[in-house]
Amino acid sequence: MRKPTKTSRNIGIGITIAFAIAVVAIAASILLLLRADEVGDHGDIEKQGIDISHHQGEIDWQTVAKSGMIKFAYIKASEGAGHQDTRYKYNTEHARAAGIAVGSYHYFRPEIPVEQQYNNFMQMVSISTQDLIPVIDVEERGHKPSKQICDSLKKFTTLVEAQWGVRPIIYTHQRYYNVMLQQSFDSHILWIARYGIYKYKPHPTLEDNRQCGLWQYSNRGRIEGIKGDVDLNTLYGEMNLEDISLAKPITNL
Repeated sequence: MRKPTKTSRNIGIGITIAFAIAVVAIAASILLLLRADEVGDHGDIEKQGIDISHHQGEIDWQTVAKSGMIKFAYIKASEGAGHQDTRYKYNTEHARAAGIAVGSYHYFRPEIPVEQQYNNFMQMVSISTQDLIPVIDVEERGHKPSKQICDSLKKFTTLVEAQWGVRPIIYTHQRYYNVMLQQSFDSHILWIARYGIYKYKPHPTLEDNRQCGLWQYSNRGRIEGIKGDVDLNTLYGEMNLEDISLAKPITNL
């Protein structure tokens, strides 16, 4: 068997080094892609907020508020006709005590009668403990066509307007809005989720050319005082905290 020449050995070493560098580069890229997002990574640093539920466990709200970066928190109150978030009361009381503006959201189930859902929401929420306009979170289609879902949502919004004196914010993902809701809620503030990867966070793009008022730019945020991932949000464009204040009267947007 012929012994390898010095040149061939050098080529082999070079290939090995190049391969090792490539592996390190790929590993570093994967780590960057898996990196958790931080408050203020996107949007105005003075307009940052979070939304949470019992999935975040026990939250240390004083620690969350300590940095001064979290200006608002939307807290899950209810879902469908019967589910009530077990951490709602604690989160609401302690977030407000820490100086964070608080609002509440209901997770909407299209197949369940609207009145039952609204009653469930109101069993949990006292208007006097709220700082921000309530939110309807709609993400599921079930077996309902777009028109039926929009009609049900409008019934829910009518109930909110009659009792709260404000139009609720509509939260959903970009694709859901474009497929199911566009051109149906022109007088409501929209809260749109669109995430992207690492630093590449494409802004929400709505096919009817609406601009959202809030942008949920991450579902993998990390904040001191909260264990695990948390959704990160920013007030979008010209929207300010006073624009989603419960004290703000109804206007045609």
